[in-house]
Parts: sequence; C-alpha cells; structure tokens
Amino acid sequence: MKRLFTLSIIIAALIFWGSQVWEKQKIISTLESSDPHYIDVFINDFTITAMNEAGEPSYTLRARRMEHYNDNQYARLDQPFIEFRQKDQHWLISARNGEIDDDSQLITLRDDVVLQQQGKENPIRLETQHLEIDTRAQLAKSTETVSIIQKEFNLKSEGMILDNATGQLELLREVEGNYVPSH
Repeated sequence: MKRLFTLSIIIAALIFWGSQVWEKQKIISTLESSDPHYIDVFINDFTITAMNEAGEPSYTLRARRMEHYNDNQYARLDQPFIEFRQKDQHWLISARNGEIDDDSQLITLRDDVVLQQQGKENPIRLETQHLEIDTRAQLAKSTETVSIIQKEFNLKSEGMILDNATGQLELLREVEGNYVPSH
C-alpha cells in the first residue's frame, strides 16, 4: 500500500511537471508567433575587452545599451565607444549607433562617427556617418564622405581604409583639402 501511495505521488508530480513545461512552451510559441522579432538579451552600460594572440587588449567596446534580437546574428549598440589598439597605434572611436555581429569580428558604426588618434604629437581626427571595423584584421573602412582633420590640414575623401596594424590611412577617391601651415 505504501508503494502504491508513493508511486501515485510520483506519477502526479510528473503529470504536474509535464503540464508546467507544456504550458511554458505554449507561452513561448504564442509569443514567437505573435511577434517573431523580439529582444532575447540586453545589457545596459557594458564594457567588453577582446584580447589578441599575445594576451594584450586588441580593442575595448563600451556602449550605453546593447540589444540582441532572437532573429538576428548581430546586436544593436546605443552610443558605442571603442578603444582600437595595435602596437603603437591607438584610436578612440565613437558613434551614436552601431551593431556587432555574434562572432564579435565585425562592428558597424553609424551616425556621427568620430575616430580620434591617440598618443601622437599631431593627432588625426576622422569624421564620417558610417564605419565598418574588422576587429581581427584591424581594419576600419568607410565608403561614405570622410573628413580628415589635423593641426595644419583638412581633407575630405569619398571613402577610406584605416589599417590599424600598419598605421596606414588610405583615402579612396575624390580627395580634396586645405593646408594651412602654422607660424
């Protein structure tokens, strides 16, 4: 009799547990069918630092908010700020909006993108509306208008490629500018 009572309790518990799991799955299915695009993860005021093969910081990404959606392979960034490092090259990069792919290899920045060179006597400032950063290759690219500002000159270019590993900045086309030597 005691065994039958114990077996009855176990069966009742399994039925109850099974109905709870089924109900939870039903709620998730209803949510996904009513709105197939929803935030599955978000983080406020976060910082992530990626290390290179030598165990040194390659880049640091901060943002006011990151939102990842269930049906995308990237996360949206609100007010991203990036420290982009490689040997003696160091840039601070900011924008109003951006995205980072799930592999953390490609960061896309939009709206008022500013790259400010660090640790140089006459640092360069770059301004554009769109920038793609390949964090593994240490490349930053834009196909849009880029303003290049330094102490004695101002340039504009349609597109650019910044190779952070070598320190080379390539202006792609329609380059024009002004040079004003300081006295």
